[in-house]
Amino acid sequence: MRSRTPKTAVAAVLLAALLVLPPFPPPVSAQETEKTAAVDRLNGAFFKNLGRDFAAVATSPVRWKSADLLTFAAVLGTGAILYGFDRDVYDWVQANRSETSIDASPVISKFGNGGYLTAFIAALYAGGEAFDEPGLRRTALLSLESFLTASVLTFGLKAVAGRARPYAGESSASFHPFSFQSRYVSFPSGDAAGAFAVATAIARETPGVAVDILAYTLAGLVAVYRVHDRKHWPSDVFVGSALGYFVASKISALNKRGSGKDYHVSFQLNPRCQSVTLTVYF
Repeated sequence: MRSRTPKTAVAAVLLAALLVLPPFPPPVSAQETEKTAAVDRLNGAFFKNLGRDFAAVATSPVRWKSADLLTFAAVLGTGAILYGFDRDVYDWVQANRSETSIDASPVISKFGNGGYLTAFIAALYAGGEAFDEPGLRRTALLSLESFLTASVLTFGLKAVAGRARPYAGESSASFHPFSFQSRYVSFPSGDAAGAFAVATAIARETPGVAVDILAYTLAGLVAVYRVHDRKHWPSDVFVGSALGYFVASKISALNKRGSGKDYHVSFQLNPRCQSVTLTVYF
């Protein structure tokens, strides 16, 4: 067993802490938060909304303000630090594999698998239809939007980067741009991106801390197990997790009801009528 060096321990702790991302959305512009969308049915309007939201997410960097740039710099900087420790953290995870962790892999990996995530979203939507619960349908559809958007963006980055997976037998710094072989699509992790996209969409749309904890814990385990199962380097899963989280947060903000407030107060003054109107959004 390889001896555990101080920098490996520090990097491992950093990775574990960053895999469960903090529950705050990225900054969005006033125009974006003013968008009102009734996303509660799988119909033509939903697909139009999906197209608009995808375009908004994909082109959002051109509208970034200073706060957005700082957030991006923080994520990029953390990813760069992890990239420098990729081999050390990866070796530490492999050295600490056990029969229990190996047996748990087939179960945990399902929470990041695209097929299982799609089935879960479909079940959530079906439950909303069966019990006539618009909230369930909305959660399912925003989860689907987030998952599809994150998956497309992840695929594009994979193709451009062409990073070798750990099992390819090459170094963590080996890249083969525009190579579509399975062994050269390590960066970023698609499973981590999908898991965090769905987890964030659910956390944004459902009340209660317990749901948030469960969703993010499962997503975090998916990310950890992509390294455990020799599919990705640590920086792959961090960037994938961050991408899924911020994509879902953005889509949630774009589809926030009304102006993003729980209430709206308006005044009307004229010679015949003076009134105050209070509207509460549920």
